[in-house]
Amino acid sequence: MKDMKCLRISGRMIPALCVLLAMPLPAQENTYPPLQPPGNAFNRTFAGNYGSSPVHTIEVRGESELESLIRDGTLTISQEDAIRLALANNVDLNVQRYTPYLQLWGVAGGRAVLNPTVQFSPNLNRTVTPSSSALQGDAGVLNLGNAYSVNVHKPFEMGLDFDFNFYVTRARTNNPFSSLNPSVTSLLNIGFTQHLLQGFGRISRARPLRVARNNYDLSVENFSAAVTGIVTSALNTYWTLVYNDEDILVKEASQKLALVTLEQARIQAEVGTLAQLDVLQAQAQVAGVNQQLVVSRYNRRIAEDQLKRLISSRLPPALMDATIVPSSRPQPPPAPPGTVSEATQRALETRPEVKAQLLNLANNKIQIEYTRNQLRPVLDLVMGYSQNGLGGDNIQRDFSKGFLNAPVLGIKPGGLGDSFSSLFSGNNLGYAIGFSLKVPIGNDQARANNAQAQIAYKQAEESLHSLRQQITLQVRQAYDTYSLHQANVDAAQVSVDYQEKRLQGEQDKYALGASTTFLVLQAQRDLQNAQTILLQAKTAWIQSRIALDQVLGDTLAVHNILLEDALNLPVK
Repeated sequence: MKDMKCLRISGRMIPALCVLLAMPLPAQENTYPPLQPPGNAFNRTFAGNYGSSPVHTIEVRGESELESLIRDGTLTISQEDAIRLALANNVDLNVQRYTPYLQLWGVAGGRAVLNPTVQFSPNLNRTVTPSSSALQGDAGVLNLGNAYSVNVHKPFEMGLDFDFNFYVTRARTNNPFSSLNPSVTSLLNIGFTQHLLQGFGRISRARPLRVARNNYDLSVENFSAAVTGIVTSALNTYWTLVYNDEDILVKEASQKLALVTLEQARIQAEVGTLAQLDVLQAQAQVAGVNQQLVVSRYNRRIAEDQLKRLISSRLPPALMDATIVPSSRPQPPPAPPGTVSEATQRALETRPEVKAQLLNLANNKIQIEYTRNQLRPVLDLVMGYSQNGLGGDNIQRDFSKGFLNAPVLGIKPGGLGDSFSSLFSGNNLGYAIGFSLKVPIGNDQARANNAQAQIAYKQAEESLHSLRQQITLQVRQAYDTYSLHQANVDAAQVSVDYQEKRLQGEQDKYALGASTTFLVLQAQRDLQNAQTILLQAKTAWIQSRIALDQVLGDTLAVHNILLEDALNLPVK
């Protein structure tokens, strides 16, 4: 009955051990998308962890939509279409998506320091040694042994190490003085080692996971900055293309006016009312406008190709040959939100660069805590508990006539079962408790590591101060630039209105013979220049508002972009 009770107790130890090893800890809670093998629970826990990790390819998502928008060689898109296609297809942005995915696996790796290990070791050992004593019973002593061991090691967050060791050894020998042959020896040992100084607390073993989590969040903030940059580039390129289209229209209108003036000059020269020099002036005006029109069309092709690269992951023939037609027209951008001081405060809180620097600062602080812990001596509390068992075939000999070649009276069978009964009988128990102290003399490496960690933290603090100062100046400059371009638009509009009236007046006087070809051509050039300046001012005004959104960290919010959707990680 006692043996059965001991066996029942031992039967409960294995499930209890499994619960202990699988027990979740606060630092091990998975607050990030899980990265685990597919399949059932057994595959996720055991078999699936020993194969190649299931790494996914992050695909672009908008190429089919882009191709569907092309009609008869024309791709007509709005500002919102350009943003959406850039987020879905941009190659550079897709490269950036892999960094958070990479750091997500870093979080999985950061938990490894708390993973348990299980080691199973079966061994066969056969030795034959020459006898050196008559008590060994033969000229050569044969020992044949089978040993099986299971070792489990589990580290815990607070600096505790748990070790479970179970051994079974079966030994056979030809030594006639062996009472148990074959003999079965079993040993159960449980040990605890608690680090009391160096290695105590969560900082040592939770550090990799904490740093990995910060690195993941940092990579997301860097990706947010990359998204902002791509969206800003797409918007600027889109409005540059709009400007080029408007500029081409201005140049074409100027070309028509110049051709009309040239034709009139030729007619008047033929009837003798105008000198040939005026005709040459008109021809020079036409040639100059033609050259400007060629430049404008060239600039348009450059901007168009840049936009194509931003909104596509590849350049299929249909897109290469297609003409992008912007459907959005220049409109006065909305006024900046709030005062400069309010905008600056918001930028210092929302800019991804600031958040990334704060995460970097947090990593440096973790390193300081860790190196401070490593300055301490090693003082460990060591505790152990053991149970021993022995069994096997008990050979009963008659030694009354001497120890050599004593006759066998009988054999009492035994084996693994009675070894286990002895193991869990409660009669063969042992325990140990003690301390281990290790004091490094000098401790130079630990002191140097701690000093370097403190220096790195101070350096990160100064970098954060520099970044905040830079952002403050950027916000002020962005507000000033917006106001400047707004004033430029107002002034350019007045200039265009004046030049239009001036040209009309010169044309009316020219028709009455009260003006010259030179004055008409000059009025045309001045109007074209004024219209070009107005277009440039309007485009610069819109782009200054785009730059202001970027400086304030509002680009994603203004265009209703969700970072999680843009991130498009292959795991949820």
